[in-house]
Amino acid sequence: MAGYVISGRAELEIEGQTVRLEPGDSWVVPAGAEHTYRILETFTAVEAMAPPAQVHAREQT
Repeated sequence: MAGYVISGRAELEIEGQTVRLEPGDSWVVPAGAEHTYRILETFTAVEAMAPPAQVHAREQT
């Protein structure tokens, strides 16, 4: 998964390391890596992952 911060601030904890995310920052989370986000203020970002995530076992088209 990769992401880019448009506005706001958050912290990304990935595999025990904390990274502060601010406008203009980007990040990558390797497949299978444990991660969480802590939103510090209203946060807008774009995330993309490949292959697409499966949600509630919906069928892929």
